[in-house]
Amino acid sequence: MMKYDDKEFLSMKISRLRNGRKMAGIAQNSAWSKLGLTSLGDLRAYEFGMETPDEALYLKMSKLYGKSVSWLKGGDK
Repeated sequence: MMKYDDKEFLSMKISRLRNGRKMAGIAQNSAWSKLGLTSLGDLRAYEFGMETPDEALYLKMSKLYGKSVSWLKGGDK
């Protein structure tokens, strides 16, 4: 199993959230409302690592983006 330091892991997690959305072909300006967030700023805070989604939000992202929660969190699948 590969190990990452905190900075590498955070970077990977951030890119997974953003890349998952982009791979699904969903723009930021529509994703935030589909996820039930209050504003576009909320989505950006998650995508840039200023906030961490809770499990319920990870599940919504997973369904919307067509990616597993594990993948969005930086896992293999």
